[in-house]
Amino acid sequence: MGKINVLSFEVANLIAAGEVVDRPSSVIKELVENSIDSGATRVTVEIQRGGIMFMRVTDNGCGIAPEDLPVAVRRHATSKIKDANDLDGIITLGFRGEALAAISAVSDVRIISKTAENPLGASIEVNSGRVGEVTERGASDGTTVIVENLFANVPARLKFLKRDLTEAMAVCSVVEKIAMSHPEIAIRMISDGVVKLDTAGDGKLYGVIRCVYGKDFAAKMMPVDSEQNGVRVYGYVTSPVAPRANRSYQNFFINGRYIKTRTGSAAIEQAYTSYIPPEKFPGCVLRIELSPNVVDVNVHPSKLEVKFSDERPVFDCIYHGVRGALRENSERPGFGTDSDKKNAEEKNVTQSFKTSMSTVVPRVSSAFVPINDRTAAADKTKDDFVRQLDLADNAAAFRGQNSQKNPVQSVQTQKEDFWQHISVVSDADADKDKCQKKKQDIPKRTEEVPPLPTENDAPPAWLSSLPHGNGTECVLTGNNEKSNNNNGTANYCDSGLPSDEGAKDDELVRYISDSGGIYRIVGEIFNSYILVEVGNELIVIDKHAAHERLIFEELRGRMAKGSERTSQFLAVPIEVMLMSDEVAAIEQYRERIENIGFSFSTARNTVYVNEIPSSIGTDDVETMFENFADVIKTGGGSVELTEEIVFEKALYQASCKAAIKAGRVYPEEFDEDIVKQLFDHPEVTYCPHGRPIALKIEKSYINHRFKRN
Repeated sequence: MGKINVLSFEVANLIAAGEVVDRPSSVIKELVENSIDSGATRVTVEIQRGGIMFMRVTDNGCGIAPEDLPVAVRRHATSKIKDANDLDGIITLGFRGEALAAISAVSDVRIISKTAENPLGASIEVNSGRVGEVTERGASDGTTVIVENLFANVPARLKFLKRDLTEAMAVCSVVEKIAMSHPEIAIRMISDGVVKLDTAGDGKLYGVIRCVYGKDFAAKMMPVDSEQNGVRVYGYVTSPVAPRANRSYQNFFINGRYIKTRTGSAAIEQAYTSYIPPEKFPGCVLRIELSPNVVDVNVHPSKLEVKFSDERPVFDCIYHGVRGALRENSERPGFGTDSDKKNAEEKNVTQSFKTSMSTVVPRVSSAFVPINDRTAAADKTKDDFVRQLDLADNAAAFRGQNSQKNPVQSVQTQKEDFWQHISVVSDADADKDKCQKKKQDIPKRTEEVPPLPTENDAPPAWLSSLPHGNGTECVLTGNNEKSNNNNGTANYCDSGLPSDEGAKDDELVRYISDSGGIYRIVGEIFNSYILVEVGNELIVIDKHAAHERLIFEELRGRMAKGSERTSQFLAVPIEVMLMSDEVAAIEQYRERIENIGFSFSTARNTVYVNEIPSSIGTDDVETMFENFADVIKTGGGSVELTEEIVFEKALYQASCKAAIKAGRVYPEEFDEDIVKQLFDHPEVTYCPHGRPIALKIEKSYINHRFKRN
């Protein structure tokens, strides 16, 4: 007796079903794709217990005629294609005719459908591959497929399913990706009676992204739209302020089909080089449109992978589209987050500080006391109120009671006793001696503060170095030209102090960038960070990172505009060990590699490099040829692009060494020049290593932290 067995139709169906259906999410994927192919504009997905016990997909598509229902659940039955020629240009999501047959073989299925031409609908039941009779019934236009008891007749597959919650999350993930691939279709997802997703179906991709990932994630995305060489790429990518820890947020769609593509991942990640740290990954929702004749979708059982006839146009379109969006981006990361704002009091205000703020409540004029605390003070007991008055009197004594006699002396006294006053109100039992001791422990300012003018004094000399005016804002342009008032003197009030009208804004030195924006350099802290006021924002600039990026951009610009590169001859050739297929790839692109400035010969598993471009070091040669071979084999880029990235990385070190160093003291002109260049080029937001150059703090955020809302 022979050893080769011919399997029965039922067993063959179960084996084939294992390639298409492996969990509830794959069932939902196939059914929703059928709904989309039917022309539906509204699809509803409902599951229970992760889809293991119950799944239902309802659409308003064209429906299935009653005579086609028994045929639809047979293997290799489809309305998408007719002959082999149709495989050359597939425009539908489904085409193999295996989905309904595979699902029916491992579960109990009911199909209810109605076409617009028929007054009544029809239904059919299939139990573990056994097809029932077609019956008439009332139904609305479209199709409803109900799947129950998944893998009930295949216990070997059932035991490999995860928990109900895990399977439900997998189903939601599939539906979310389908929703992003077709924003023109309203998709509703219900899990155990809870609506998990509900899109509008208005064709707006950004609205679907907001619905799927939330408003915070969507707010940090940038639009991309690029078209070249017959390929169009459009959608959204994450801003450099929000890189991801993995590639799970990378979504690519080819002609409306969600796919996983190394070409797309390589293109977007190389585009983000020097914009995010190397250990982080960008996120994206990119739709790629190209001719169906140049892409093969019939290379994977679940159709998650495709094969391009030529990867380079797709790679270049994605790379240049994303790179262009990054260069136009001028968003700077913020200092705080919503959680920081929400928990500001708990995280940043100690209990003793809260107590000290409440002890100065009796004076309603105090700007430090929230309104709620002032109201609550009225309910305090008499003893507490007397105690607060004593504290207020002590504080007033330290501030100086002769402020009415000599305003200047009062101001100076307040400066001297500021920390002493804080010490008093911070501890209800503190006395004057303790406060004086605390004051001595505080380091004094090393910078000498100029004395304020008295009533009989002439305007001090230090005021002449500041711009003056008659109540109008004084502006210093980029070349530091001062604008003065008519008489060249400051306005003085009767007390001898500069009046509010003339000094409030005139002492603020402001600059105008080439783009017309007005900013003010507040100062520098820790010899590392420059503080700049712009409108209602405070910009904190890392001067080393900013200078490093500016130098890098200048060097890269010179490289791009430079003439033909020169080569340097090596006395001893560099040997680069590669696999035989990698050597063949190098040989295939010999002309392009030699145009860069290389000269080499090849052996079976070795490349002998005789000449290299003069702008790179010998240590980079081996890595460069390995990258060349990798991108040629995998289609993850081009030789020219790899060469460009490698050259850019070679510039990182040079720009880092040439930039000014944090922690060192430099003339103020350095800060002014760096700030001016940054505001003239707002697209420069990250250093070549992916670190942020500047962080912004909203005025509203500062007001929130000081309880001034």
